[in-house]
Amino acid sequence: MKLDLSQHSLMLVQGLINPDSLTHYSESDWELLIRLARRVKLLGRLTLLVKEHGLWNQVPTRIASQLTSGLVQVEKLQQLNRWELNRILWALDEFNTSIIALKGIAYGLAEIPYATGRLSVDLDLLVPKADLADIESLLTVKGWRHRTLSAYDERYYRVWSHEIPPLVHVERETEVDIHHTLAPLTSRLKIDTRLLFEAAIPTKDKTIKLLSPVDMVIHCAVNLFQNNEIANDLRDLLDLHDLLVFFSVQDADFWLRLTDRANQLRLAQIMFYGLHFSQLIFKTPVPGKICNRLRPRPGKLKLWIMHRLIPLALFPQHPDKPTLSASMARFVLYLRSHLIRMPLYILLPHLIYKTMRMIRLKSGNNHSHPR
Repeated sequence: MKLDLSQHSLMLVQGLINPDSLTHYSESDWELLIRLARRVKLLGRLTLLVKEHGLWNQVPTRIASQLTSGLVQVEKLQQLNRWELNRILWALDEFNTSIIALKGIAYGLAEIPYATGRLSVDLDLLVPKADLADIESLLTVKGWRHRTLSAYDERYYRVWSHEIPPLVHVERETEVDIHHTLAPLTSRLKIDTRLLFEAAIPTKDKTIKLLSPVDMVIHCAVNLFQNNEIANDLRDLLDLHDLLVFFSVQDADFWLRLTDRANQLRLAQIMFYGLHFSQLIFKTPVPGKICNRLRPRPGKLKLWIMHRLIPLALFPQHPDKPTLSASMARFVLYLRSHLIRMPLYILLPHLIYKTMRMIRLKSGNNHSHPR
């Protein structure tokens, strides 16, 4: 299958996979590129690539300032996340449990290339479900608080979600998301979290663990193609590309281990989408027949539909020229994400609630800011 991208999407992806092409960008091209990269949280990554390829002196001065600012923001947020993790471990020091770091903080601890350029707004952790209530209680006693939620949203987190409501320390603003599994409880996916903890690997400080390499890759794919709505999630697909490249170089049997694990966890279809679109968009060196080991795989019609929708949603729309096709693709994938996370008897009332709340918020804003 061929990839059909708009001109501005091609500009962004070429800058990411072939940074030397940036030398041909005009100042107006750079201005658009900055806006696009910022929208998909890749400004820090772009800055690292410009520096790594020795292109800094060829970047317009005003653009260089914006790149520097983007990387400074990334470094600040990563520092805040590392400190928040330190405080979480301090608060739980005397409680015997297992804690696995997820997503951005995990990529940094695993020293994945380019992780230093990843924009990570919050801290994601995975803990055993049996310890969840005690962990939440200990953190609450030591200064963390839940944001104010409606009764409906509180129930959503407690009964249906794969995480408790976000926690924020009273003296800091870093959000902590504590998961007890990797997919919503209402989802069709039933992930055996025990297997993830059994395979987890320790980090240098021994107090925090990481998912095994194959589990980290699978979680990245699950987060993108099952938990998220995909819109503007190009960063997460680039994460997947980075993980695949890094771990496959380290382990000659990585691809076999990955497909076997995806089959074992019954996540083969999601992993197929991850490999397919990572290879399609970022030219990830996925071995030719490795996807044939995944069972089950999506059928031809489903893959054709996803092939049409995913790129439209993943890439940011042109900030001055949004298209109806991209908006429709995002809407369809929004509905898809909810359909695979919730059965209809939960989904329909949930969508009605969200729609009514959105209408009330817009109405309130209109009253608050009359024209």
